[in-house]
Amino acid sequence: MTVVAVKSPGEEFTYATADTELGYGDVIIVSGRTEQVERFAELP
Repeated sequence: MTVVAVKSPGEEFTYATADTELGYGDVIIVSGRTEQVERFAELP
């Protein structure tokens, strides 16, 4: 699974890089096999 893009509150979506840091409230777009994405979505 790969994090493709991130949207921080009040900001526009940006492409994720190896240096991207996620913050509380960020929305992420991911890509991967269905099983991987579904398992990730179920994490607390």
